[in-house]
Amino acid sequence: MASKTEIIWRHLLAGTAEGRRRYASATALARELDLPVSTTHQALERPVEIGAVTIDAVAGLRVLDPVRLLTLYCAHRRLERDVVVRARVDAPVEEAERLVSKEPGVILGGFAALIAHTTGVNRVADYNTVLVYADAAVVEALPLAPDGPCEVVVARPDQWLKNYGALTPAAQAYADIFNLRGWQAARFIDEIDPRDVVDGHEPVLFD
Repeated sequence: MASKTEIIWRHLLAGTAEGRRRYASATALARELDLPVSTTHQALERPVEIGAVTIDAVAGLRVLDPVRLLTLYCAHRRLERDVVVRARVDAPVEEAERLVSKEPGVILGGFAALIAHTTGVNRVADYNTVLVYADAAVVEALPLAPDGPCEVVVARPDQWLKNYGALTPAAQAYADIFNLRGWQAARFIDEIDPRDVVDGHEPVLFD
């Protein structure tokens, strides 16, 4: 399960993608997420230390450098501990994404989410991993095959993730790809400008 630190940083980064960089206070942020104030202050210590975030009695909490906060998030994220099942699917990656996205409660992440939030079209590299946040049983709706060309990775969602819609926030998609192995993940991290991740774009979803 995502740590409280990850949840707080993700929320701040999702906010910057929607043009929001200011909060009344760290306490207000804690209330917004229904988290303990002490936990929220602790999660903000490192971002404040490097100047990515500032907290002031008058100006409130401000996200000054979301790219540096995103870098922290990538380094802190532990995707593997959230994974509940990996399954090979006998379908091209695009078809696997469409099929799994139709299942109730599924939140699409990883490559597909990052593309939807940024370029809208994959101009980086072909990939064969579909990351979704859902119950492990979701793979039962897919055409499973031990030697299938596509791998579907199912991760356990935290209780706040559903608040962001059918896609993980761009920052989480980017951080999750940062945590994936393989040259495709490395290429995406190299090619996608992190400023596009935190500045925000209207997601381009499947037709």
